[in-house]
Amino acid sequence: MILLTIISFCAFFFSLTNQVSIEASSDDNNSINYVHLKNTSNNLSTIYSTSYQNKIYNQIAKLKKYKNYTIEHPLLITNPYGTNTTSVYMYFKTSDELQATYTIHCEGYNDFSRTLNNNTLSGYTTNHEYLLVGAIPGQINTITVTLTNKQGNPVDTLSWSYNAPSLQGGDQYLTVDCDDANTSSLSNGLYTVLGNDVTEDSEEQAYMRLYDNDGILRSEIPIISYRSHRILFEDNTMYFSISSTKIVGMNQTGYISRIYDTGNYKLHHDYIFDDNNNLLVLASKKNAKTSEDKIIMIEKDSGNITELVDLIDLLPNYYSTTSMPDVEEDLDWMHINSLALVDKTSLIISSRETSTIIKLDNIYSNPSIDYMIGSDHFWKESGYDSLLLNKTSDFSMQAGQHCVTYVEDNSLPRGQYYLYLYNNNLAVSTTRPDYDWKNDSNYSNAYYSLKKGTSYYYKYLVDENTRTVELVSSIPVAYSGYVSSVQELDGNVIIDSGIAMSWSEYSQDGTLLKSFKTTGGKFVYRVFKYDYLDYWFQ
Repeated sequence: MILLTIISFCAFFFSLTNQVSIEASSDDNNSINYVHLKNTSNNLSTIYSTSYQNKIYNQIAKLKKYKNYTIEHPLLITNPYGTNTTSVYMYFKTSDELQATYTIHCEGYNDFSRTLNNNTLSGYTTNHEYLLVGAIPGQINTITVTLTNKQGNPVDTLSWSYNAPSLQGGDQYLTVDCDDANTSSLSNGLYTVLGNDVTEDSEEQAYMRLYDNDGILRSEIPIISYRSHRILFEDNTMYFSISSTKIVGMNQTGYISRIYDTGNYKLHHDYIFDDNNNLLVLASKKNAKTSEDKIIMIEKDSGNITELVDLIDLLPNYYSTTSMPDVEEDLDWMHINSLALVDKTSLIISSRETSTIIKLDNIYSNPSIDYMIGSDHFWKESGYDSLLLNKTSDFSMQAGQHCVTYVEDNSLPRGQYYLYLYNNNLAVSTTRPDYDWKNDSNYSNAYYSLKKGTSYYYKYLVDENTRTVELVSSIPVAYSGYVSSVQELDGNVIIDSGIAMSWSEYSQDGTLLKSFKTTGGKFVYRVFKYDYLDYWFQ
């Protein structure tokens, strides 16, 4: 039995050493080594495949069994799964339950410090497996990991150096221009830049870029093409699109645990979870004459696809009035660009082409339109004008809006809630060229070209009981006729003016706290801020 055990271990050791190589840390004062996995790839189509991800996962699983890794001699692998350019995977065990924090120091930059999430209720564990993000690309970083006991006392620490690789997307993205405002009033988290001007059909590689409150890039996540529209979090996994046909789930270590294909559809602009954590996705049907007018569901467990909503079925009379511009290949007659779930079976969607917000009911069985927020002149005698909510006062309505978000508020009576949005303030419809927006009295403050103007953060109070809408808050921002996003977070408002290539954080009363401006590409699609708590951090 002993002989068999020795033989088995020797075979395992030979197999393991044949798969990996060892590189010493650039810190001569520590015998810290990085393990380099073999048979890795730089091709993103390969990287974002189940077979490749499982191959890397299994290599790491064998490494974890190879020896008793400790804080003094941990298992370290740089960007093991190819999904986070400057990250370091770290694994070790401790005899006592401890909590790990880390700091990344790099000359010329503020330190980056976080408490690492170990997926326990207590926050303490003996099994430590982390992905350390935040290193400055192309620089020597000093990483310090500190272990603390339940009494709050540090019991062990390890420091080593890490020569982080350069950015795949270009060193010009290392920092963004920002003002010198005090960051203490800003919300916690990383500004996550979700996409640039890569189109749905382009094969050009794209990236998510995560910036801290000082405008320093702390993570680059490469994707195959197109853009990631938002990040969804569930069960220690974050979900995001990596192309116009695929959404993936990535665990805390960078391992891609799920890959969803959109089948006979292409996704665009938005996706959310429903109450059963199935994916609801804005979609265009491949090879169809129309685009950006469908909503599909991808079942979380099976990946099966169901078409829930075809707007042609709900708005056939309006559809018949639209026409395709000469330069286009399909009819983008509604251009849905955001999704929000309401009361389990209802959705609020944003239609850029009609400058209208629409609430849909019974999306899983018999979809219907509950109400619309739009111009009574635009919809006059359309057969749908009776669905419009009434304005409680005279204000210039949203035009070409994006990122409509639903907000419940327990202080409001039943049937009332808030919607906030990015009001691009561009009154244009390329599929209704006959409509005279300039003479529509609902748009007293709108613009009719992409050249110059002012966009706004708008917040509406919707009252379904009285069928009314009221503008309760407005913040003027840099003009962006297309794209852009808004997000309320920790009492502040993050606003991305996409075509202006800038985003800013405001207090709720509209006071500018800090602004950021980047370069490269034609626009910044969305910027959402995530704290990544219960994921990388705790």
